Amino acid sequence: MNPAKRALLFDVAIREFVTHGFSQASLNRIIAEVKMSKSSFYHYFANKTELFQQILEQNLAPFAALLTGFDMGQLTAKTFWPSLMEASKNATGMFMENPQILLLGRMFWKSRENIKEQGMTSDILEMVQDYISGFLKRGQELGVVRDDLPVSFLINSVMALGVSMDQWVLENFDTIAQDEFETFNLKSLDIFIRLLKPDGG
Repeated sequence: MNPAKRALLFDVAIREFVTHGFSQASLNRIIAEVKMSKSSFYHYFANKTELFQQILEQNLAPFAALLTGFDMGQLTAKTFWPSLMEASKNATGMFMENPQILLLGRMFWKSRENIKEQGMTSDILEMVQDYISGFLKRGQELGVVRDDLPVSFLINSVMALGVSMDQWVLENFDTIAQDEFETFNLKSLDIFIRLLKPDGG
């Protein structure tokens, strides 16, 4: 598909998904606003689900690249936590530079029940969980992550805390100044570190 046309389609679809959620989003409204025929749409996408998935994958690709480009084998006890803070700073920068990520997050949470039912983000969640698992195990090897609790429990705790923070940011982002958001991000990261460090400090 022509890149400009694809970008327009994705923009319109994101707004539709944010407003109505996945189940109530109308494919007819989307393609009508884009001035696209159904036959043309179905030439590129099998259905509304595939459109939704491709929107997620395209917008999350930079964050996935940030994860895969992070070599945990090179981490030392001294660089472990500073490296995490730097990665978090980079992720925050990408978020601030791309307002569409905010809409993407709202689209995700508006449709989360349908997403869960259809397993639309199972690959993404599996990748995130594998990354967190590898990160925690590396930290334990280096003695900078607590080992008095099962890794599976720590993963669940990190994921749950991350979900809570994401939801709060999506609900309150429009009222937060940029410097306040950066401060919030640093303090949020401190909660994760306190949760995971052996001494809790």
